[in-house]
Amino acid sequence: MTEPDELYSLRNFFWLGAWQRAVSEGSSLTRLPETLKIESREFVYRSYIALGQQNIVLTEVPDGPSTPVALQAVKLLARYQALPAEKEAVLATLNDWLGDPNYANSATLQLMGAIIFLSENNTKDALRCIHLGTTMEHLALTIQIFLRMNRPDLANKQLRLMQQADEDAALTQLASAWVNLAQGGAKLQEAAYIFDELIDKFGSTVTLLNGVAAAHIQMDKFDEAEKYLMDAISKGQNDPDTLINLICCYQHMGKSSDLVNRYVSQLKTVAPSHPFVAQLSTVEAAFDRVSASFAQT
Repeated sequence: MTEPDELYSLRNFFWLGAWQRAVSEGSSLTRLPETLKIESREFVYRSYIALGQQNIVLTEVPDGPSTPVALQAVKLLARYQALPAEKEAVLATLNDWLGDPNYANSATLQLMGAIIFLSENNTKDALRCIHLGTTMEHLALTIQIFLRMNRPDLANKQLRLMQQADEDAALTQLASAWVNLAQGGAKLQEAAYIFDELIDKFGSTVTLLNGVAAAHIQMDKFDEAEKYLMDAISKGQNDPDTLINLICCYQHMGKSSDLVNRYVSQLKTVAPSHPFVAQLSTVEAAFDRVSASFAQT
């Protein structure tokens, strides 16, 4: 008889984007073995990071060798996100730890390292961190990296490994929806079904609502997508993914330019360094240059 997974709900809340619920769940788990206690704290602190409350992590996680490597790694991610001026120091520390046998075997450090490198658009080093990883989170992040590289074939191979390990796990289902979204066509409806099933089972989150909305946008079902996105924005007004999907949706629906520009301005304010904003700025600058050249002629 297998032992019950005491962190089952905590992990699922985190993976599916219910970060405040993850914090509450983790805080209620008081009688755990030491290893599970560390893992619980790890997910709680990662949830605070996802909520944009990196300062809690920076304040509560002490420096020094007495702190478990997993928690030091999570704090490193918090430093990277909250303190841009320290980015080079964080990257140097990360590379030092990845080369140190006392740190390098930590699955959490490998995962945090991959997330940081991915934020730097360094897919090579991100994969290097986790390509030998065997945890479900390693496999799921590897899928995300392959999809970013436009390699759904490689993502599918990783997905099969997840399915062999635990086909019914929420994270496996989520990864399957990602792969279906990338493949498009008939797979889009499958992706929408998976997101809806996860919402029915665990409750709606901004993450899941954006997932099902993205599937409907790709199926040209913009009215349906808008319903999910309105629900998402009511849960998190400044979520960049929701704003980007709304901009895309409303462009296709032919909504007024004032409405679209309102969301574009909001996105630029709340997420000025987002890749979408950077690409938009590049396109706008190119348009201005071409317009200026025509004006001169």
